Amino acid sequence: MSTLFLKGFVKDVKYTPCLNPKKFEIYDIVEFDVNKAHAYGLINLGTSENNLAFSKWVSPKRTRTYPFARIYNTFHLNTKKVTVIPIIKDEGAGTQNNDRINFITFSWMNLLNVYIILAWYDNAERKPDTTDRITNQTLNAESVREKMLEVSRHQASALHWNTNHFKEDFEQIYLNAIENYEKISFEERVDMHASQNHLKKLVKFKKDNLFCLEAFKNATLPASQAAALRESLTIHELESLDENAKGIFSISNYLGGEYHLTADEVYWENNQLVIQESKNSSKKKFPSESDIKDGLFKLILFSNLEQVAVGNKTDVDFIVRLKLTGNFAGTLFLPNDKESISKYCLENHLTQTHQKTVDLLNREASENKKLQIWITNSKNG
Repeated sequence: MSTLFLKGFVKDVKYTPCLNPKKFEIYDIVEFDVNKAHAYGLINLGTSENNLAFSKWVSPKRTRTYPFARIYNTFHLNTKKVTVIPIIKDEGAGTQNNDRINFITFSWMNLLNVYIILAWYDNAERKPDTTDRITNQTLNAESVREKMLEVSRHQASALHWNTNHFKEDFEQIYLNAIENYEKISFEERVDMHASQNHLKKLVKFKKDNLFCLEAFKNATLPASQAAALRESLTIHELESLDENAKGIFSISNYLGGEYHLTADEVYWENNQLVIQESKNSSKKKFPSESDIKDGLFKLILFSNLEQVAVGNKTDVDFIVRLKLTGNFAGTLFLPNDKESISKYCLENHLTQTHQKTVDLLNREASENKKLQIWITNSKNG
């Protein structure tokens, strides 16, 4: 797949999610333990209507456990959104899972005004019948609780908080993570990935011996993306885009800075650029709810772009689209009228649960500018 490099500007983020949870667990901040809490919920800060909406990540890798779907579940709440992210997640030397947070995650959260709390795992157990895998990892709960209280008192934007949090706390939290994995390795008699590799990375994140966001960006952007960013903005002229391409966005906002994000696909259709996220179910009728929410969360920002530029074209007409493929007969585009939706659901023998999902997706596509949802058969993908 080829690469299309685009520039965008976002002035404000306005979005109405419709696949919202029916209820939220509410936790008292004094007793809050991130390890015992649900994947998302509300934290009562002790004064009337003073809450934090929180979500937590299992791993800093975005593609493994649907952390964006968890944040989506809090997005409709009219309060500060906080998300807890382990800075490193090592599952043992016998696995390939040894992940670190990267600049793209930092970008997503800044642009969507989500406050990051960096955390580290400080306890785990050796997986039974292995010598090189761990399980039941738990985060240091006290540090998470302290940072949540700090966020609750913070008066500036998530961008301001996240920037300061990374500059002031990243290195120590990163070292805490490394030290605790060494402790787990010793206490549980289990082989972990070499600490040296993480320490070498930390050196690349620094400038003049201090953590530096620019160095962090350069060190953690995927190699292919970093190369694309170094090249001309005209990797592909819009007119020559005759196939689907990977979209690499450089997005700025009025608060300053430039943030780099990716979209599954971008392509030209009916004189419009389509920015698309795709979710597929190969066995079931419908992609999972978490899959759908993950795709929608990514499109929140793209749907709020004031303008998109490609090469010397500075105001390209565009839409954003969530493509859902599964075991469907025919194609349905949302938003659509009730009669067409009912007919499609009937033809595909959708359950009441799936019909409700389609209705909510139709409402979401109706209420958010530039958003379109495409439901079709896997073979049409």
